[in-house]
Amino acid sequence: MIQIEHLGLMLGRREIFSDFSLTVNRGEKVGIIGGEGAGKSTLLDIMAGRILPSAGSVKIFGEVLSVNGSVYADFSELRMAEMSAVDKLKRALRGLNDDEIILLLDEPTKNLDADGIDWLISFLRNHEHLTAVIVSSDRYFLRHTCSRTIQLGDGHVPPIKIDCAQLLPQMPSGAVPVVLEANDLFKTRDGEPLFRDVSFTIRQGQKIAFVGRNERGKSKLLKALAQAFQTGDEKGGCSQGQIKFSDGVKVFSLPRVYTPAAAKTEFDKLSFGAANFLLLDNPTACLDLPTIEALEKSLVSFPGTIIFVDEDRAFIQAIANRIMDITPQGTVDRIATYEDFLANESVRLQIKTKYKL
Repeated sequence: MIQIEHLGLMLGRREIFSDFSLTVNRGEKVGIIGGEGAGKSTLLDIMAGRILPSAGSVKIFGEVLSVNGSVYADFSELRMAEMSAVDKLKRALRGLNDDEIILLLDEPTKNLDADGIDWLISFLRNHEHLTAVIVSSDRYFLRHTCSRTIQLGDGHVPPIKIDCAQLLPQMPSGAVPVVLEANDLFKTRDGEPLFRDVSFTIRQGQKIAFVGRNERGKSKLLKALAQAFQTGDEKGGCSQGQIKFSDGVKVFSLPRVYTPAAAKTEFDKLSFGAANFLLLDNPTACLDLPTIEALEKSLVSFPGTIIFVDEDRAFIQAIANRIMDITPQGTVDRIATYEDFLANESVRLQIKTKYKL
């Protein structure tokens, strides 16, 4: 159980908390959301005893275990570099005593794929008596684990401005114009295939999410598309294949960034350089929830074409109307929402075959 009463905290001249109270009962899972600087991680630090408040009282009835999204605990004997993110998380959470532990999770789904997130959801649901306070920007995860969420700060962020260049004219037949064709793309790394037999045709207005377990393959394919447009190299740095953008396509490529400040700089570029085709590499990776929601609204209303890689399930569900699982042995491609894609039995069978599960 956790009892926080009239909490106050000043860091320098900045007031982080003022007269903040919160009670978390035994067995509750409570989510903490808010914008950058709202005090989410600081609140966990106070609960863990790493920061002393300026005012108020904090009572913790149990032993605190803190786990952050990177799970950089001391498992050196297990050669951490060779462990997957979900394996690190499983290691950190094994053997918990539900009646004694207060679990503090800070962005636990970062670096987890859909299967890893589903495992964590099941873990928290199965441990009914475990008390947990969870800071997360993953709405799907919060919705399926927490009985309630606490908003810190006002959470208001205006939609991110994205200027769209002129779209390609509709064809005389009424067909939606093709904006990108890729044929027989193949790329290796250290002798192992990142992806092979990748072929697809993209029409204007489609919003495609590259998904799946092949993390390096997804991002490398996205980078190959960006390179093909920027340099005119039809292979895009691939070992073989052809990438062809249609005339009139204007691409903006958003690289993966690792700080909110770097993300803001990239988003600012969107409002200055009009594009009708966006390539986005993990755009939500370092964003807080209000900013994710603001970006989501802008991308949903964007009239052009989008191809993106991301791990935020709610974000993918809201934006994508076509899903491609980029396996090392080809693609599983379906015009569908993400939830429909994951639930489709034919898709599951294809994925199992291509990943040799």
